[in-house]
Amino acid sequence: MTANANHHALPPEFPQRAGVLSAARAWVQEHGLLPPLTLSGLQAQAAACARAAGYPPEWQNFTAIMLSNALWEPYIRHIPRSARLLLLPFCLRDQEHCQAHYDELGLLCTQCGHCRIAEFSALAEQAGINVLVAESSASVAQWIESSEIQAVIGVSCLTSLEKAFPAMNASAVPGLAIPLLADGCRNSTFDLEFLLQALALEEEAPLYAPWAATVNQSIAQLFTPAGVQKYLQSSTAHLRAFPFEVEQALCSNGKHYRPYITGGIYCALTNSSSLPEFLIPIILSVECFHKASLIHDDIEDNDDTRYGQAALHRRLGIPVALNIGDFLIGEGYRLLGHECIPAGIRAELLAQAAQAHCELSLGQAQEFEALQKHLTLEQCLETYRLKTAPAFRVALYLGAIAAGKFAAYCSQLQLYADSLGIAYQLGDDLEDEEPNPASAVDCIMLERGLARSAAVAEISRLYAQYRDNTFALLEKVTEPVLKNFLYRVTGRVLKDV
Repeated sequence: MTANANHHALPPEFPQRAGVLSAARAWVQEHGLLPPLTLSGLQAQAAACARAAGYPPEWQNFTAIMLSNALWEPYIRHIPRSARLLLLPFCLRDQEHCQAHYDELGLLCTQCGHCRIAEFSALAEQAGINVLVAESSASVAQWIESSEIQAVIGVSCLTSLEKAFPAMNASAVPGLAIPLLADGCRNSTFDLEFLLQALALEEEAPLYAPWAATVNQSIAQLFTPAGVQKYLQSSTAHLRAFPFEVEQALCSNGKHYRPYITGGIYCALTNSSSLPEFLIPIILSVECFHKASLIHDDIEDNDDTRYGQAALHRRLGIPVALNIGDFLIGEGYRLLGHECIPAGIRAELLAQAAQAHCELSLGQAQEFEALQKHLTLEQCLETYRLKTAPAFRVALYLGAIAAGKFAAYCSQLQLYADSLGIAYQLGDDLEDEEPNPASAVDCIMLERGLARSAAVAEISRLYAQYRDNTFALLEKVTEPVLKNFLYRVTGRVLKDV
């Protein structure tokens, strides 16, 4: 899907459109492609498929849509029909005679008979599939995040499909798109045969478990004072403020990306929609390590704020902040030896956490040296691999160990975490408006004698390179649920696809 208007045409006859879908299915099977693909990856595959089939250039967007459908079809078969949604656009109604009303979700069809919306809705409902008539709805994203809806069958014009694709793709939402046969938003039509095929997709075992709701709910419930108190040993008979500050350090701020990663990869690797009790202290340990590193990092960098508020050492003083950070590290290791964790995996959990802890400290040491002698860009990136990537890697590793799949996936996860960590840190550097000797922007300014604007442009290109490499690494993942999960993590952490 490209912005070139020359590519907006549809094949004029239905047999031609059906032929493109058949060619796309054959292409996906021949090349062993798994969803999702990045937009650029989908465009490249669609262009190659179109060239091989001899299609004219103006069919490129339509070919990309059919290719995306062909990618997702096998996956959607493993999603219960009750978790699929048919999304119909307003423009299918007869605008002159429509008697429907609207609510906050969309159109409330009165089945007046002036258009075929009621007929299409009935077909979906007979198949056990939910229906919504709306141009777009924030509720759809919420339903997907809560796992009430796990796949979307969307009828829309090519222009709207182009606009919706980045958001759908960033969230790795399984979807089938049925293009309207003309733009214009008035009494529109589409290929009913494509809709019938989409609605008729059977449920095939094994059905994929809806992990998103479980992980999000578990993380939200755990990182509350009541949630963490069950596992922490942060109080004594004489302590008053300390337990509260520890709880606040864990619960009050941050996006809890890393606990989300640990819980999510466990579910992805076990095709589970529930987190076992023994995984909860593992998830909590990951956040203990991360928040400790932030507290110490703020002290070491002499930062005034964290999450838009006074940094802990500014509010409570360096001695207290150091002690809270040290305590969180100790709690992280203690939690990995929790009695509810199977004894057979505790040693590996502790070993991987310790390895990540040491690498992070070495990376921080390299950053300190950058304040005394200027690092090259290559040395700066190596610092990021040591300092930032381990926090992502340990979250992935601990979840994979808990799932019993660490040996099978550790190499892939290491490469992925290294690339994700460097991309994340480069993105953070680009958001930093103040000079920072340890930043990649400042490093390249000094190394190459660049003005700040030119250095920002260079690091922006480098960030894009690492971002694209992170997604490219996912093309080697052969488990659909795992690829879907890691793709969603990447979009969530890097915020752009």
